[in-house]
Amino acid sequence: MEWNVLELSIIVPCYDEEENIPPLLERIEAALADFEGEGHAYEIILVDDGSTDRTGERIEAAARVDPHVVACRHERNRGIVAGWRTGLAAARGRFVLTTDADLQYRPEDIPTLYRTAIETGADLVQGWRREHREGNRLRIVLSVGLSHLLNLLFGMKLKDIKSGFILYRRPCFETILAYRGNYRHFQHFITIAAHAHGFSIRQVPIVFEKRHAGASFIQAPLRFSLEALHDIPIALWEYRFQRRRLEAVRGGEEAEEAHAGGER
Repeated sequence: MEWNVLELSIIVPCYDEEENIPPLLERIEAALADFEGEGHAYEIILVDDGSTDRTGERIEAAARVDPHVVACRHERNRGIVAGWRTGLAAARGRFVLTTDADLQYRPEDIPTLYRTAIETGADLVQGWRREHREGNRLRIVLSVGLSHLLNLLFGMKLKDIKSGFILYRRPCFETILAYRGNYRHFQHFITIAAHAHGFSIRQVPIVFEKRHAGASFIQAPLRFSLEALHDIPIALWEYRFQRRRLEAVRGGEEAEEAHAGGER
């Protein structure tokens, strides 16, 4: 079966999220009832990232009875980006959406991201967390600060670079994930990579909820943010160079077109 028989693939890396799997699936399917009613097929790809609880069992059980659910599994914990890659390898959608299993990103906002992509033609639509309900002030301040810094360094004007609630056109996501560099937290540089490759980006406001159940894997937000700073020199070297190279290529193409037009 060709991958493009579906309109949307939703990829959800899961690590020790056994309590969140049932409500996650229930809310996604409720949110996409109208989407499916309009004739759009979708799938929910749950990637068990080496969980130590019953997450894998819950995913396998759901996949047996729910035709929307696709189960994937890592034998050991490999991280969120590896989860995205595994999910993308299994995905059949024309569009791909990434979200978390903890329900801090609301499934009810998925149709908004999809409509924005269709209406604007954007390659990537990111939900920016305009309203935070999780209550972790330090995490919010660090996230906003890192977004401001990355905007300044990479010449962007995005409101929330770190949000992982993103809908992609498949070629955009494939291009970004084809990179395999030495980042500690590559997930923070997704929109930067898209910008460097010339993909169009839109953002829509969303509400960021409290975690539904379980413990966050970000137990030390300050350390997590400091580790992300380690990645900035790598990104500056790679993506600012990539952007300049893209602009140079486009400039050369425009010059050739102008020259060809003058010869007619």
